[in-house]
Amino acid sequence: IVEQVDHRNLNLDVPFMKGKFTSAENLAIGIWNELAPHINKDGVRLHCIKLIETRSIYVEYYGG
Repeated sequence: IVEQVDHRNLNLDVPFMKGKFTSAENLAIGIWNELAPHINKDGVRLHCIKLIETRSIYVEYYGG
């Protein structure tokens, strides 16, 4: 995920964000959707994605 989003234009360069409004919330959902299929197996489950912008601005996503 880091390689896909680091120093990239999220709207143009990140396939899982194309056509979506770029917000921390949508980025967290996109990261969840990318990771969950690879993690949710063999009794292991992805619990949460937490993106921190500042000490007081962050988003937590627990899947859908």
